[in-house]
Amino acid sequence: MYKCKELNTEFESKAEMFKSLRDNHKDIIAAKKAQIYNSKRGENKGGIKVVSINNKLNGTIKGLDIDDDYYYVAVNTTRILDSHEDVSIDGSWSKTAKEQQGKVYLVFNHDFDPTKVIVAKEDIEILLVKIPFSALNRPYEGDTEALIYKFRKDKVISPLAKTWFERKLDIEASVRLRYIKILYAANSDEPEDKEFKKNYEKYYPIIANKEDFKEIHYFYAVLEQQNILESSLVLAGSNGATGLIQGESKDQPLFSTDKTDNEPSEQDTQKDLINEIKNYKFI
Repeated sequence: MYKCKELNTEFESKAEMFKSLRDNHKDIIAAKKAQIYNSKRGENKGGIKVVSINNKLNGTIKGLDIDDDYYYVAVNTTRILDSHEDVSIDGSWSKTAKEQQGKVYLVFNHDFDPTKVIVAKEDIEILLVKIPFSALNRPYEGDTEALIYKFRKDKVISPLAKTWFERKLDIEASVRLRYIKILYAANSDEPEDKEFKKNYEKYYPIIANKEDFKEIHYFYAVLEQQNILESSLVLAGSNGATGLIQGESKDQPLFSTDKTDNEPSEQDTQKDLINEIKNYKFI
């Protein structure tokens, strides 16, 4: 039997499963794009474990010195296939990183309340950084593109958060997100699935955690996604591939970075987004 989470159905053959997925793929993608996700473990996707990796990095992000006066918190990473059959592709955060400069907070537990703010939106710079999985204590090969919140240490408002950061206590990060562009990819040889097989062959090689799955029959490649309002520190996220990045030496460049410009946004206003989120259920 082949279990399909998206359709909540078991099929006796892969051919039957692929046919049903093919017939319903537009509705499935529409449903994924209609949801607002967060990354708390057991609930959603993309959560990141915040760890201290300062000494072993012994270098800087290419084109950007690691400044000891700042924290660099990775709130999401690419190339990890999650339990929803979704994998974020490098470049999927590029547009939102530009549009959301100065518009996203760091808070506790996705609680969008003034008393839960850790860093104000005005004090956060969003970066996209190529970083080795190994630097994030993850057993995957190659690099991941991390969505980074950079902020001065003295801009941390919450005393509790200051304690977590200074003592390097075990805590994780989680991004509030919405999908904008998704492609269905299927390992099917049916003629009707030719387009989806092409997607599979293109994006399957970039999945870093293939060994976490017995077999990957299909998945959804996220080509564009939006960071909405905030990211959070949480006790348990769903994806450990991240880090609290602090470099102590500035002698050797280790990473490449896509430092985004502060471009005007055409997105909804903060007030409109808050009202919109009230009408959504996190999945």
